[in-house]
Amino acid sequence: LEMAEECLKYAMDLSGLLLLYSSLGDAEGISKLATLAKEQGKNNVAFLCLFMLGKLEDCLQLLVESNRIPEAALMARSYLPSKVSEIVAIWRKDLSKVNPKAAESLADPEEYSNLFDDWQVALAVESKAAETRGVYPPALEYVNQADKSHITLVEAFRNMQIEEGDQPLENGDSNHELTEQNGEEHYTEEHEEQNGEEGSHADSTDGAVLINGNEADEE
Repeated sequence: LEMAEECLKYAMDLSGLLLLYSSLGDAEGISKLATLAKEQGKNNVAFLCLFMLGKLEDCLQLLVESNRIPEAALMARSYLPSKVSEIVAIWRKDLSKVNPKAAESLADPEEYSNLFDDWQVALAVESKAAETRGVYPPALEYVNQADKSHITLVEAFRNMQIEEGDQPLENGDSNHELTEQNGEEHYTEEHEEQNGEEGSHADSTDGAVLINGNEADEE
């Protein structure tokens, strides 16, 4: 691996170095690669390095410096909602040079928060996620991390609020509650018992034996 790293460095194969460091979980190597990629003008590699390191503010700055302001606004909306207003102001100023009317139509969440779904939840999630953003699990933990649910942070935060509030279930009946076990959905025991009883009645034909949908002739 050391020889491969040296060869990639001499060849200035930044994409290869990114693959190597990310596979090894080498945060220090990725950080150095981000600096090198920026110096070489390889913004795509630099962005990926910064993103994997959780340096989201640096990602936004890189997008703005690369004149990818719309992309910066979308990223801020997804990962750093507290920065949306700042990026929108930059976007408006840049867009007004070519289309003032379009620039005025860009919505700022500080002015029109009603246009942004779950805005307050997103701000709370950002603050909570920032606590662990600089924690880099070793590459050996990939298997454990990959098994985690793909639920978004906003959904997880909203569900947590519902659980803390002890709100009633949407269907209003605990019999309809679903529980997740090993990635599969199972009904509660009471619901299963009901299904079992219904299934036994459905399978029963009052003692008659059906052949091709008709009652068998008596011998």
